[in-house]
Amino acid sequence: MSQQFNLKTVFTNEQLNILYVTGTNVIIGKPSDGRPTNVAWQVFKPLQTNLFSWKEEYGIYASAADIRNGAVLPQLSNTPIGSEIGKQYILQPSGVIAGPMSGGYPNAFVLLNQFGSKPYMTAGLYQNAIINGTEIIGNAVSATPVLMQSAAVMSPSTTLHIWLQSQVISNSVVTTITSPITELKFGGNVTEISITYDSATGKFVPVKSGALKSASEPLNYIEPNL
Repeated sequence: MSQQFNLKTVFTNEQLNILYVTGTNVIIGKPSDGRPTNVAWQVFKPLQTNLFSWKEEYGIYASAADIRNGAVLPQLSNTPIGSEIGKQYILQPSGVIAGPMSGGYPNAFVLLNQFGSKPYMTAGLYQNAIINGTEIIGNAVSATPVLMQSAAVMSPSTTLHIWLQSQVISNSVVTTITSPITELKFGGNVTEISITYDSATGKFVPVKSGALKSASEPLNYIEPNL
């Protein structure tokens, strides 16, 4: 059974009022394959205390969407792949994703594109999550272009990126990030992290109660990519 991870995020009432007036939401993404986050996995309007949880179980999808800022990622084909890593899947000429089968890479999921109706497709991983008690099914966590007869190699990550931004929606491409990203390093013994928003820096910081649960340097910061 896959391990569950939990993130608690806290805001003050004053912060919530400002976020509401400015139409600003919480954005959660995941880096993949050593590249910066380019998909808004989950976007939500925050409450005073927010509980976000997920398991390291994935699906793989193919989309005809272009990878441009703001593009929604409708899944033309998808299949759950669980947590069994190192397998290959094939996007067949029919548009069906077949697999798993041998021929993959260690620590990655592979999708071979044999769908000939377009010169390239967008492929990625999707993952379920629970936000404040509501289950969100099937939102993309990554997106990469893959040519006909080429393979997308997708390495999952337990690291989260969280930041605040307006005019961003869930399950969409986000290549213009306008505020600092707080990087949260889950994995191993780190299954729960509690953070609070610091208005002065635009970053999230550990809750002083010590709920980080171990990790050396579990938080890192990435500046906006303007």
